[in-house]
Amino acid sequence: MFISTKPFPREQHPAPQPVLIDNLFAPEIFVSGIAGFALLADALHLTLDTARYDHSQPSPVLERVVVGRLVLPIGSAQALVTTLNAFLEQHGLSPSKAAAAGGTFQ
Repeated sequence: MFISTKPFPREQHPAPQPVLIDNLFAPEIFVSGIAGFALLADALHLTLDTARYDHSQPSPVLERVVVGRLVLPIGSAQALVTTLNAFLEQHGLSPSKAAAAGGTFQ
């Protein structure tokens, strides 16, 4: 009899991707900046902001206002960066090339 303490290798099949159901009434958020990032409990937390004028004052002042927070598991954050970078590259908007040319990002 042969006894091993190592588990038998199992074939790992990727889980099928669930069907996407598009919701035309989902809220849409316009973001002009990222106020900050944080890593907490294996998730990336992003605070999103946009520039707005406060017209309740006699002389409106441009302010940055938080419009939302996005929390992504690390794997989802990495997938977002990878696919977003590829999408921008395909449209001639490479973040890597812009950074190499001295571009800055807010």
